[in-house]
Amino acid sequence: MTEEKKETRAKRTVPLSSGEVQFLNPQNIVAGLEMRLGMKVAHFGCGTGYFTFPIAARIGETGKIWALDILDYKIDMIRAQAKNLGLRNVIEKKVNLEEKDGSTLEEASADWVIMVNVLYQNDKKSRILGEAKRILKEDGHILLIDWKNSHNSFGPEMGTRIAHEDLIKLVRKNGLGIKKELDINKFYFGMILGK
Repeated sequence: MTEEKKETRAKRTVPLSSGEVQFLNPQNIVAGLEMRLGMKVAHFGCGTGYFTFPIAARIGETGKIWALDILDYKIDMIRAQAKNLGLRNVIEKKVNLEEKDGSTLEEASADWVIMVNVLYQNDKKSRILGEAKRILKEDGHILLIDWKNSHNSFGPEMGTRIAHEDLIKLVRKNGLGIKKELDINKFYFGMILGK
């Protein structure tokens, strides 16, 4: 089977993670990214693979996605799902992104770093952004999606969310630039960052 046919088959068979409410459409978001076959992607806070598996299909067997999370059961779920889907380009790894060099990946090793709903859950936001920058290739990109700091009845507590203006300051403080802002939906903001 050709690489293109395998990629098409994988796209058709990638399910949404069980229990996920679809406020985000990973397939549509990933389709809008400049992501190609063979790229190397680090998925910070991969959870159950909501974005991991659409990306794995997009980058193909010649690509690699590191699915990184601090929770053992999430890593076990990723491992089982990747095996079930026959995806050999998913490398799951338990890490603590709030520690120095927390991803354990090599410097300048990733074309993309994916962070969806990561910052609001962590105290050391600057450390996590710094780690993303450390592993990012010079021409790489960071996809950052998180909860808007607006009053609505869905999502985490307001006190855990980061205000858009504060995030922009934090991004710049870490030597990153905003390449593009994304209009995700009324619950989420999105940004493409780079060095």
